[in-house]
Amino acid sequence: MTQSPSLNPVKIRPSPDLAHEVVQSIVILTEQRDQRSLIQSLIASLSEMLAGAESWLLDVPAELDEPLEFTVAHGRATALPPEILGFGRQLPNPDELNAYEHGETVYQVIRLRDAERDRMQVLVLGKADWAEAERLLLRGMTRVYQNFVELLYDSEKDTLTGLYNRRKLETKLKDFGLPPPAIRRQTDAKTTDYLAILDLDRFKRINDNYGHLIGDEVLLTFANILRRTLREDDLIFRYGGEEFVTLLGEATEDSVAVVLERVRRNVEAHDFPMVGHLTVSIGYAHLDRHSTPLDVLDKADRALYFAKENGRNQVCEFERLVREGKLDDITHDGSIELF
Repeated sequence: MTQSPSLNPVKIRPSPDLAHEVVQSIVILTEQRDQRSLIQSLIASLSEMLAGAESWLLDVPAELDEPLEFTVAHGRATALPPEILGFGRQLPNPDELNAYEHGETVYQVIRLRDAERDRMQVLVLGKADWAEAERLLLRGMTRVYQNFVELLYDSEKDTLTGLYNRRKLETKLKDFGLPPPAIRRQTDAKTTDYLAILDLDRFKRINDNYGHLIGDEVLLTFANILRRTLREDDLIFRYGGEEFVTLLGEATEDSVAVVLERVRRNVEAHDFPMVGHLTVSIGYAHLDRHSTPLDVLDKADRALYFAKENGRNQVCEFERLVREGKLDDITHDGSIELF
C-alpha cells in the first residue's frame, strides 16, 4: 500500500514535564517477563500518561513483499485510517518515531521489534495535537521497550545450540492454552498440534569417553540436523542436557510421523565427529486443548521411555501405544523426569 498524499509531517509543541510518570512506568514495564505482558504494559502506561490519545497495535508480516495481511491486536480497527497501516509497513527501521496528520488527528507511528523475528508490530497513537514532551516521552518509552525485548529474546536462547531454551518452551506452552490468533491459517479437522521429546541414545557414554567438549560438538551437530530436517514453522527447544523438544503445528497424524522418522534416520545416518554414528529415541503426543501442557509433556515422556525400554532408535506416538494396549491413558502426577 502506498502512502496517502493526505499524510503530512507536522510540528509538535512543548508540554509539561512527565518525569515522575515515566519513572513509575519504566519500573512497571521492566517487571514484565514476556513480550505479551510487556506490550500490554507499554500501551497501558502510554494511554495513562498521554491523556486523550487513542492507541492501536498492529501485527503484520515482517516481509514487506507479502500480501497486506495484518491483525489489529489492540484498538478500534474501524477508527484507524488505512493509510496509516500502509505507511507503518514502509517504515525502514524500528525506533524511528514518525508524526503524520490525517484529518484532524496527528498520528505517531513507530515500528516495534518482535522477539519472534517473523512478525513486526506497528504502534500507533493518535490525538489532536502533541506537545514536545509527549513526543519525547513516547520515543523514550518505546526505546526502553525495544531494549527489553532484546533482553527477553537473548534470555530465551540456549547458549550452546542457539535453539530456544526451556524457559521459552514454558512460555509457548502457556500461550497454547489461549485462543488461536486471528491470523492463524485455517486447516481441516484432520490436523492438530504435536509435542515431541527427542533424546540422543547413550549420550552419557560420549561425555565419559570423549569429554564434554566433544559432547558439546555432538549436541551442536544434532541441533543442526533438527534445523535442517524439521519443517520451517516447527519450533525446537533444548530442554536440558541431551533432551530436545519440538512443537509441530497443524500436522496430520501421518505427516508428523513421517517428519519425526526422517529425523531419526538422518541422525542414524550421520557420521558425528570423533564418535561416529549415534541414534535418537523420540516420543510424541497430541497437543490438544483438552489436556494441560504438563499432561502432554508427560505423555510424550512416557512414549519416549517406551522407546528407550524397547530397543531405542525408534519413534513412538503415545496415542498409538495406548490404542495398541502398550500404555495406559492415565496421566501421571509429579514432575517430568527426562533421560
